[in-house]
Amino acid sequence: MRRIFTLIWIAIGWIGVNAQPVSVGLFHNQLVNAAVVYCMEGSYQLLVDGSEVTRMDAGGVLYLTQEKNGVKVLDASTDFGHASLIEFNALTLESVFQIRPMDPELETRPYDDDLVVFTSDSCMTLVNRVDFDKYLAGVVESEVGPKAETEFYKAQSILFRTFAMKNLDRHQDERYSLCDGIHCQSYHGKSRMNPMILESILETTGLVLADFNYKLISAVYHTNSGGQTQRASSVWMNEVDYLQSVVDPYSLHQPHAKWRDTISFEDWKNYLLDNGMKSVTKIPEEIIYVEQMRRRENFILDKDSIRMTKISEDWGFESSFFDMFPDGDSVLVWGKGYGHGVGMSQEGALKMARDFFSYQDILQFYFFDVRLMDFRDLPASSITQVDFKY
Repeated sequence: MRRIFTLIWIAIGWIGVNAQPVSVGLFHNQLVNAAVVYCMEGSYQLLVDGSEVTRMDAGGVLYLTQEKNGVKVLDASTDFGHASLIEFNALTLESVFQIRPMDPELETRPYDDDLVVFTSDSCMTLVNRVDFDKYLAGVVESEVGPKAETEFYKAQSILFRTFAMKNLDRHQDERYSLCDGIHCQSYHGKSRMNPMILESILETTGLVLADFNYKLISAVYHTNSGGQTQRASSVWMNEVDYLQSVVDPYSLHQPHAKWRDTISFEDWKNYLLDNGMKSVTKIPEEIIYVEQMRRRENFILDKDSIRMTKISEDWGFESSFFDMFPDGDSVLVWGKGYGHGVGMSQEGALKMARDFFSYQDILQFYFFDVRLMDFRDLPASSITQVDFKY
């Protein structure tokens, strides 16, 4: 297949040019009933049910407790009563707050920009209303860590931005766009450990990947391809032009390139029978093993077949790219790669960055026939519209 990579570029400036907030639900899987909020840097305006009640500088503390009448709001000296909506709004670009859930006790995390709190189902809903690029910096640090190459950060941030833009309505019923868990993209707050992360994002601010119909792509990635990525239809049953199989030498010799496991031969044989592979009873045992020089979509015996992804999921293997060999009463499983294998291999992309490939080269290698462009140049029909009224 012919591979095309179109770059549509407009002048991109500093963070203010692309400044737009995204609403992220915090501690998404927890029912938070009490929390302490600290003003770490800059200054904040506190609004209680729409009215300003105070302003707070660095060192200020705010106490929030869910009660029957709403959220009880206090600072170090004043009881502001109960409210259904609290807004802790940044007054400077450098404002940072820290939040520590007390009931239940959870880790303390710092965040850029604003905090919005409202009552929901007898607990507090905590929302970080944050500049999009600052949010992406936090995602990059949470998802891939602080020690990587600049071009890898750029490639990964474009995928994270594309995912976020495509899924802005994922939690619309909960009055925010995205959550902070892996269900959306892991987000543990402000990026603090490597300033290069935010710099890399700002250098690619606004850029997303779209298909040739100007629709945002499914920006999928995995840890390691094992030497070959696989097409989307091999995993999710739907064919996507830009997610095709790529021979990937950059993922070889990386930390998650190989793995091994051992299973019982009798368990393996019974598994095949239980999954409708009746031909197992009439085929010599020495050929009911799996061999994959290249990724295969199905394991086939006679007229029976079973998807490789199902085998991998049912046995808890690290990927669906593996071989099987007899070893007495056992079966040795020699595997390659980690994850579903579709889209960009993170370890492969990191190796490409270390080999001085650009982020454009990396994305071109893993995705077919896509456009790298500023999301503001996409047609309105391609952009998810959300508007939360608190």
